[in-house]
Amino acid sequence: MSDEPVHVTLVKYDSGLGVPGIMPPEVNSSIEISATPTGGKVVKRAFKDNKPQSIEEGQITGENILTVLAQVDELKKLPSGSLSNGTDVFGANTVVLVRKGKNVIWAYNPSAGCASGPDSGNQEPQSLLQINNDHKAKFADIISKIYKAGEANV
Repeated sequence: MSDEPVHVTLVKYDSGLGVPGIMPPEVNSSIEISATPTGGKVVKRAFKDNKPQSIEEGQITGENILTVLAQVDELKKLPSGSLSNGTDVFGANTVVLVRKGKNVIWAYNPSAGCASGPDSGNQEPQSLLQINNDHKAKFADIISKIYKAGEANV
């Protein structure tokens, strides 16, 4: 693995993610993790009325880094593709962006109709994302582990 950090951004919503309409989804919190195998940084934000209310920063180290990097690898195993009608097919009210440098490794944003990963590429036409209950459970587990690893350091 190169020394270039992996950047993980998770944005949790209270409600409204992937729901069509004029009202924006209600942001609950976000966590941004930038990590290499030897160290990294965490920024956590809490929101109210879609405005940041608090910001906490810290360093991510040791076992928590390994957890985040392992969960990024697990995300890459989940299906990716286009989303139908911007529906939150994973049902977790969470937007995910994982990148290394300028390259997106994995992304999920129902409001933008986007779920991309190694198998989504620039396929024409791109197939609609097909997931099952096992995928939903795996996604929820991955997101939970990333949050816990990041929160342990702020």
